[in-house]
Amino acid sequence: MEKRFSVSPKKFTYARVIRPMSPAELFRDNLPLIERVIAGICRRSGLRDADAEDFASTVKLALIENDYAVLRGYEGRAPLGAFLAVVVQRMLSREWVRLRGRWHPSAEATRKGNAAVLLEKLTVHDGRSVDEAVEIACNADPSLDRARARAIAASLPARAPRLRLVPLPEDESSFVAAEAADARANEADAQRASEHAAQVVRDTLALLSLQDRMLMRLCFGAQASIADASRMLGVPQRPLYRRIEAILRQLRAGLESAGIGAAAVEEMISAGVSESLDFGIAEGKTGAARLTSVEEHDIDLSD
Repeated sequence: MEKRFSVSPKKFTYARVIRPMSPAELFRDNLPLIERVIAGICRRSGLRDADAEDFASTVKLALIENDYAVLRGYEGRAPLGAFLAVVVQRMLSREWVRLRGRWHPSAEATRKGNAAVLLEKLTVHDGRSVDEAVEIACNADPSLDRARARAIAASLPARAPRLRLVPLPEDESSFVAAEAADARANEADAQRASEHAAQVVRDTLALLSLQDRMLMRLCFGAQASIADASRMLGVPQRPLYRRIEAILRQLRAGLESAGIGAAAVEEMISAGVSESLDFGIAEGKTGAARLTSVEEHDIDLSD
């Protein structure tokens, strides 16, 4: 006789619903991963010390700009580290193109093959010595010996460095004959003093936490309002006013400890050397623009 057994489920368990992370949470929770990705790309690209720190700051600011627009494009189809590696590498490529321009090998190098193109790029575009270029080319192509690599490098046509656009002063009087010696000496002194003051401010900013540096860069570099900075950093808006005042007091204390008082700062500004007051908080802006951004927030650094 056939027996039938009834099977009844004891208890159903439902998978816990995982709430998707907001872009701000994604940035804050994965900040160590972001820093590791940036450090790895900088190391492989030869960026070190201050250059690597500046690029890392630029990348972090780009990730939070426009309400985390870059991170909003992450759909979770690949690991976050792989997504960030592509984004950061593209940012670095754009920065190289901006600084050095696009590279095109000469017809002679193209005719002689990949080794000649690599040697020309290393020596002309990257500015490496022939010894360094030969070593890199031989490591990239084991069949290429050093004697042949040197012969290829020597046979390549000489190429002049890439021309770069430089801003010309709007005042044509700078092209007139030289000024009096005492005026030039005073201007040189004011220039050195302003550069010293800017260095003191940059050193003081470097001692701040990452969040404080981002706050200063958003408010005084990216021209963001306090409300926008509050939303981008994910912190309440009201404490930011007191935080900015505390940072500015710290900057004033640093200037005073270096022997730079309010009168000295006013003298630098009146002397017309504000372009030397580069605090390193706004890429691509002149010192005068940075100074204007401070004044627009009704905050006096020299007070």
